[in-house]
Amino acid sequence: MKTLNLVVLRRALRVTAVALAGAWGVLGGGLATAIGQTEDTRTCGHHHATEWLFERHPESRAQSIADDAALEAFTRDFIANGAAGQREELIIVPVVFHIVHDNGPENISDEQVYSAIEVANRDFRFLNTDASQIVDEFTDITGDAFIEFRLAQRDPQGNCHTGINRIVSPLTYDGDGDVKDLINWPRESYLNVWVVENASGAAGYSLYPGSVASNQNAVNDGIVLAHDYTGNIGTSNNYRSRTLTHEAGHWMNLRHTWGNSNSPGEADNCDQDDNVDDTPLTRGWTSCTLDGESCGSLDNVQNYMDYSYCGRMFSQGQIDRMRAAMYSNVADRVDLWTAQNLEDTGVSEEPILCQARFSAGRRTICAGDSVQLIDESFHGVTEWTWNFSDGTSATGEQPWVTFESPGFYDVELVAGNGAETVSATESNYIQVLPNGAMDLPFADGFEAEFLDSENWFHNNTFYDGDGWEVTTAGAATGGQSMWIRNYSNDIEFNTDALITSTMDMSNFLEIQVTYKWAYAFRGTDEDEDDTDDRLKIYASGDCGATWNLRRMHRGYTDLPSAPPHPFMFIPNGPDEWKENTLVLPYEVYLTDQFRLKFEFESRLGNNIFLDDVNIIAVGTNDIAQASANGKLDLRLYPNPTGTDGTATLEFRTVDAHDASIEVRDLAGRVVAQPLAASRLTPGLQRIDMSTAGWSAGVYMVTVNLDGNRATERLIVE
Repeated sequence: MKTLNLVVLRRALRVTAVALAGAWGVLGGGLATAIGQTEDTRTCGHHHATEWLFERHPESRAQSIADDAALEAFTRDFIANGAAGQREELIIVPVVFHIVHDNGPENISDEQVYSAIEVANRDFRFLNTDASQIVDEFTDITGDAFIEFRLAQRDPQGNCHTGINRIVSPLTYDGDGDVKDLINWPRESYLNVWVVENASGAAGYSLYPGSVASNQNAVNDGIVLAHDYTGNIGTSNNYRSRTLTHEAGHWMNLRHTWGNSNSPGEADNCDQDDNVDDTPLTRGWTSCTLDGESCGSLDNVQNYMDYSYCGRMFSQGQIDRMRAAMYSNVADRVDLWTAQNLEDTGVSEEPILCQARFSAGRRTICAGDSVQLIDESFHGVTEWTWNFSDGTSATGEQPWVTFESPGFYDVELVAGNGAETVSATESNYIQVLPNGAMDLPFADGFEAEFLDSENWFHNNTFYDGDGWEVTTAGAATGGQSMWIRNYSNDIEFNTDALITSTMDMSNFLEIQVTYKWAYAFRGTDEDEDDTDDRLKIYASGDCGATWNLRRMHRGYTDLPSAPPHPFMFIPNGPDEWKENTLVLPYEVYLTDQFRLKFEFESRLGNNIFLDDVNIIAVGTNDIAQASANGKLDLRLYPNPTGTDGTATLEFRTVDAHDASIEVRDLAGRVVAQPLAASRLTPGLQRIDMSTAGWSAGVYMVTVNLDGNRATERLIVE
């Protein structure tokens, strides 16, 4: 037990700090002096993770107690007999990051991983600039731990590697010990760090060496971090950046400053100890109260192992304790930093140039647009040459490249370090769409055997490979539609997008999009098993560089078109379909790069069907210019009309024009051609159209003058 005179000598549940009794913050970047915090924080999950482990493997608890006792005995002897003389021997820890993600923000960038390593090394080597803010009473007991973390450059087979793995799994949403079974590298060679969306409700967690010393528990050895508590950039920030520092302390056998619990602030913590002589007894803090004296003496509130949100230091006693763990063979810690292992993992070598690799900010653009190419080669690249299949080239680590002509482009990257080069080529890597690629009006009832690959694109993320596909299972009209077999999906939040090519809306006043869909709950009635699946419609006026959500049909509101189905839903006739018209009169979309996206987000409901997509433009100026009067006024009356009536179309032309008129239903089928290709003389044009025999519904009446088109909707009742 420490003495008072020694003391005198020297983040799936989020809570706010005001309600955070017992929560661990982030030991973060800015000096926080307020009692409460507004920053979003989560608890440290060490205690929960330990209990989870022993619930899964109760037979290992006794062995872990023995291993922990052995490590404590080794630590006491190490500190008593040799710690001071070994404090400056550099301990290098090879690290591998496993990014477990579901294609969401938790799939953090390599740069965010680098920042996590940088922050941890800064803290352990006592290079943090905020060390100048340490309370005077504790400045003499802190310093450099001489412990460094380095990303591995070789995998367990000796192959060159980035030190970062990426694994797609829904386990990212739980983040408990099961996530470690997905991938783990030998703990005698690497510190495994798993990054997840939800670290079992915590900011992060790890286990003491004694808890995982047995071979049975070795797979659980390592650190789990929530993505938004990893590093200080990207999805994280400075305030949350020291989670890895805190958890690495646990991994090297440090307790919380108030003892072996996850309950700071409790009165009986003054009777507990962290087995470190130079840290004061404390109840533990959830705020940065620098003059706090919870156990009768000044507390070391700025310690990384407290929950104070303003960590700045490890004490020398903590440093000795961590180094003792790294000199011990308990949980193979001593094997990690042998000269042979540092060579085997590549961390003692200069950067190894072994692979060229790259990505792009976007892979589908429009003619005349630019795309940013991003080098991901490793390691130590200093020179970059990019070559494209049209004979052009670029240089730089992340160049912006403009493609003027439609088509597919191969991309080659030659990466070098001044002495050698490596290269990689991706065929058809960038697709450049023509502006205004699709004819207007556009109508698709999906009656072809395969989806029209010239006008539609997929962006599927369904795990079983199912996404939007043509089906004969059900249709609003005709015999086919598009569907997603969502009934068989058991992974929540899957998304799948069906995206058009480009349309030229630059000379129109308004865009109208009509579509039909069918969906039902997976249940027996509307109060049971209802699900909030979502059909979202996005629009873009810049070729898909940015998308705006214009309409969302939700399972809890207007998405269901049929009664609940406890089995796989197939629409039974037109009554089990819905229809909507989306009107877009906004200038941002009135470009020659307009695109539309139908995205389905699964919440584990039933199948979704899509049919009869129609896109028209209203009020064109092209025909206005052709008629030389500044505007072409289409008048269609009576509208609505009847199934046995007559509709009249009127418009006026100033000059003579080659003209034709056709009428299409929402499936895109031509149902009438009131005017075949003809030469119109100037004047008032009046065309009567018989609707006898037409089905009730919406029709698109299109006038074509000299290749320029204008469309009006005709409703037949």
